[in-house]
Amino acid sequence: MTLFRIRSATSQLVTLALCLLAAAWVHPPEARADQQAQVVKIERLTHNVKRIRFKAANDGFTFQAGQFILLKLPDPYLRAFNKSHGTEHTSVSRPYSFASAPSEAPYFDLIVKHYPAPPGKDVPPGLASTFIHQHLRPSDTVTFSDPVGSLYMPNDSTDPVILVAGGVGASPFIGLLKHWFDQGLDRQREIHFFFGVRSKRDFFLLGDLADWSRRRKNFKYILALSHPDPADKWKGESGYINTVLDRHFPSPLRADVYLAGAPIMIRETVKVLHAKQVPDTRIHHDPIKVQ
Repeated sequence: MTLFRIRSATSQLVTLALCLLAAAWVHPPEARADQQAQVVKIERLTHNVKRIRFKAANDGFTFQAGQFILLKLPDPYLRAFNKSHGTEHTSVSRPYSFASAPSEAPYFDLIVKHYPAPPGKDVPPGLASTFIHQHLRPSDTVTFSDPVGSLYMPNDSTDPVILVAGGVGASPFIGLLKHWFDQGLDRQREIHFFFGVRSKRDFFLLGDLADWSRRRKNFKYILALSHPDPADKWKGESGYINTVLDRHFPSPLRADVYLAGAPIMIRETVKVLHAKQVPDTRIHHDPIKVQ
């Protein structure tokens, strides 16, 4: 996924920049949807998140850590969706980040959250997420673009790397972490992964995180709930993930920081990082938000 750095001093300009970039990236001119892949496996990770494993038809298919693809929605599905919801979608592609390492190619994973229709509102459900969650089946074939962008910008620093994810924004970081572990980055730098969700049932792949933490001394992960349910009996960090990050590091902070999640979460986390004197050149994130 392509890097985007917030340089605006006002939230209005930040929001405008996010919207313009997200709109531009839905159909980047260099990304033609002419690759194909078959669905190998579909796993339910939470009540509304699935991981889908694909195998590219081209055995030579490769991608770089941090990239994304544009998944093309089938025309018959679009016609049926339009008929059911009174919409007029045509030739739609949606961006999804790789949630697997390049070493796994031609296999690759996407992690997708379903966005149902908001209760009490005359708004249709998420177009792409509904297709993936309710219509995609093992052995189905999908069409997608060549890999696009690059979220990860390697450098020679030995400073810590900090990943801050809100909800399904953790998806690209799963792929990045796998790649970094393949490359031995954790032997050179500390890696801190902050993962914030609303309630305990929204976490996914905690077993993988715990396993990585046990086997890799320089990898640490911090979980946080913004709205813990009493039934969760949660004893960990509480609050929005930007406030949790703020509590964990003093100022000034020397680190490379990667963010993924809702625009408001990114905006508030950037404020925390600026207060800790982290320059924009060391703050990396991608504004893509897909429904």
